[in-house]
Amino acid sequence: MGGQDNDKEAKAKDFLTSGNHTSNWAVLVDTSRFWFNYRHVANVLSIYRSVKRLGIPDSQIILMIADDMACNPRNPHPAAVYNNANQQIDVYGDDVEVDYRGYEVTVENFIRVLTGRLPASTPRSKKLLTDAGSNVLIYLTGHGGDGFLKFQDSEEITNVDLADAIQQMWEKQRYHEMLFIVDTCQAASLYQKFYSPNVLAIGSSLVGEDSLSHHVDPAIGVYIIDRYTYYALEFLEHVTPSSNHTLGQFLKVCPKYLCLSTVGFRSDLFQRDPNRVFITDFFGSQKRIEMAADPIALPPPSNKTSRFFTGKPAVLSVHHSETRTTKRRRDHENKTNAVLFSKEKQTIINNICFGSNPTPRQVVFSVRFIFSV
Repeated sequence: MGGQDNDKEAKAKDFLTSGNHTSNWAVLVDTSRFWFNYRHVANVLSIYRSVKRLGIPDSQIILMIADDMACNPRNPHPAAVYNNANQQIDVYGDDVEVDYRGYEVTVENFIRVLTGRLPASTPRSKKLLTDAGSNVLIYLTGHGGDGFLKFQDSEEITNVDLADAIQQMWEKQRYHEMLFIVDTCQAASLYQKFYSPNVLAIGSSLVGEDSLSHHVDPAIGVYIIDRYTYYALEFLEHVTPSSNHTLGQFLKVCPKYLCLSTVGFRSDLFQRDPNRVFITDFFGSQKRIEMAADPIALPPPSNKTSRFFTGKPAVLSVHHSETRTTKRRRDHENKTNAVLFSKEKQTIINNICFGSNPTPRQVVFSVRFIFSV
């Protein structure tokens, strides 16, 4: 009985650890413009860099940036955005694909992207083409307050708007599981109204707390990145597509003595234990494959038999490196088998077309026919 219980526990652990999703998508949003909000652009590009490095292609990333800091005339490093005053990591990179930029970054467009209520003329690259098997990462950064997040200092999205949009996604089968991250002041207030299943939410600060910046770059004269995203990027830089880092570890990337604010999270809507969920289930796009140690016998393709089918199941195996002698022997056997097979085909065609005693001219015709098929 003890062995059976251990087997059941092992199977349950494997089930909880491995996600059943079929694709990964990311919606990354910077809601602030103007040069003094440089850090918010660096925040969103830090997450963008990480998800791309871990395997999510640009075709499955919706990147919304309200301002272009890389090409701002005040930027002393043209076409670059750094996460550190020492220029350790250029989070802008060489191939950034921005889907919504400038004044396209609005509350309406953001909600339309999530819910799929976009005009028919919208390019495919601007659509969130998720389904019931998709794991979705949503990352927001900007200026916020108790229950709202500002978009470009002109409008706001509330926690009720976010909760209703995510519920629409669930009802329309637009996600399997969701990781919601927001780096702003009083960030935890933005997920208080959530009521949809399979959502894990993280906020860089609790209600009543400010989310603070990390440090100033004297060369540009403004804060360069926020504390929570800085340490999140530091953690993600050590993650590889095949690593075993979990969401439980990610929840602890910025303790209060580093962030100077309390990172909050909400896991009551999430069905799995974050300590058993790989971080790459949301930040990456690589399915885990277990290689079989022994050959696998495959069944016949159908119940119908043919004169060339021997009745033995095919065997799937891995060919390792072979010596030159073995390779020559195998090539010789292949050539011999090909000749024998051609002779069998010739005999069959002769019998079908010309009877059992064909003339020499008919034999030449059959040989030409064999090598033409």
